[in-house]
Amino acid sequence: MLKYLYGLLIGIVILAGIAEVVLRVKYGFCNSPLYVSDPDFEYIYAPNQDVERFGQVIRTNQFSMRNEEILPSDSIIILLIGDSVVNGGSLTDQDSIASTILEKRFQQDFKTRVRVLNISAGSWGPDNVAAYLKKYGVFKAKLMCLVTSSHDAYDIMSHQSPVGIDPGWPDKQYKVALYELWDRYRWIFFYYLDTVLLTTEPEKPVITAENKPDPAKADTVQLDSAKQETLNQAGIRKPGTNFNPGYRQLLEIAETNKIPFFIYLHPEISEVEMGHFNDQGKEIMAFAKENNVRLINELQLGVSTKLYRKMDLVHYNAQGQIFMADNLYPLFQEYLKLPR
Repeated sequence: MLKYLYGLLIGIVILAGIAEVVLRVKYGFCNSPLYVSDPDFEYIYAPNQDVERFGQVIRTNQFSMRNEEILPSDSIIILLIGDSVVNGGSLTDQDSIASTILEKRFQQDFKTRVRVLNISAGSWGPDNVAAYLKKYGVFKAKLMCLVTSSHDAYDIMSHQSPVGIDPGWPDKQYKVALYELWDRYRWIFFYYLDTVLLTTEPEKPVITAENKPDPAKADTVQLDSAKQETLNQAGIRKPGTNFNPGYRQLLEIAETNKIPFFIYLHPEISEVEMGHFNDQGKEIMAFAKENNVRLINELQLGVSTKLYRKMDLVHYNAQGQIFMADNLYPLFQEYLKLPR
């Protein structure tokens, strides 16, 4: 019996060692992109990172942007601002995010270095972005584009940073990959245990590691159904009670710096299925109309649910990032008037 238990223990140790190596080498555990807290805009990726996670490369410059460093010689600069839709997170490779695609396309077509600065973070609202720009300036930009979604209308800063508190916002690397797997992703196990094994209710949308609700903002997700009488209430609902002041703050920043500014309104899955934006999306559209801000309605551009990550509510897959880049490219060209 003792010999059997000893053999079992050796086997467990060997399996754990193999799992540790696989998690580190193949999936990038203990090599997560880190975050830093900020008193003005809550949090952002830590600066000067170059990590590989889930097979995807994530790099940040000294200003925590998902970009190469800004050079003194950079004279044509666009600000592409927003939340995780723009940022891509650790499930999107650096070369697959729209900002990188656009920079490469401008370089190829115009033989000119055009910088598309990716100023974003997961769960940011427009007020987070505005606070960032107030702190660091607009980097001599010639154009500013806000990518936003309906839920941003009431996604107002709480100034309660989850960095170093919630495992989804780490400020230091884990030392053991198996512990990181348990600490950060055990909710997936319990989610499936609850929804798949212990209930017979209809399936709920699966929340991925990248769009896991931010406890600091207490998101709630409501399912959309064609049979619901209150279709306008579908989608992600934020707890704010007032329209996000960041929209007006960004407009004021653009006007002060004499920068053209427009809004790119990106729908959630439920809105793609409905064919129109919900009540919060319509408020953003009303703000744009009332303030003479150009708004690009992505629903009018042929967006499809195939462009979203599997079992996700709002985030693009790699093809979706290309779709956004394809839509933004002629708009940016129009404003910049680059000669061929």
